Amino acid sequence: MPEAIRYEGGCLCGAVRYAASAAPLRGVICHCAMCRRHSGAPALAFVHFPADAFTWTTAPPRWYRSSAFAGRAFCAACGSTLGMREDVLADRVQVCVGSLDEPARARIDDHVWTSARLPWFDTTDALPRFAGSSTAVPSKAIDGTDPTA
Repeated sequence: MPEAIRYEGGCLCGAVRYAASAAPLRGVICHCAMCRRHSGAPALAFVHFPADAFTWTTAPPRWYRSSAFAGRAFCAACGSTLGMREDVLADRVQVCVGSLDEPARARIDDHVWTSARLPWFDTTDALPRFAGSSTAVPSKAIDGTDPTA
């Protein structure tokens, strides 16, 4: 893989590692309650890599089915939050920006589920904001659960 476009990352303990041979398709900061609970943070940033350019280079993560339409990845050894997958976005792998070895290389395109944003957490960037899902992808990660709860 050319070094200029190779992205690598993994969990805190190193048991789960991954690599992508293409740049992310998009990046998003999600403010929904599921992302907060999954990460333990006030919001969670993801980048989407093309599935055909992504591989788990060590043991794959464990998956928790968080809704009828999505699952969340984590390391079974250290508990690190690693990503998510959505059935309607099967052509991509979504990984948490914080799990990248070089998270500053990630580009974030917008904020989603801002209707659930914690009132004391705000950013000063000029990125587009969506009260629910972004219009850029057909997300169904939340299946009738209250994303603001």
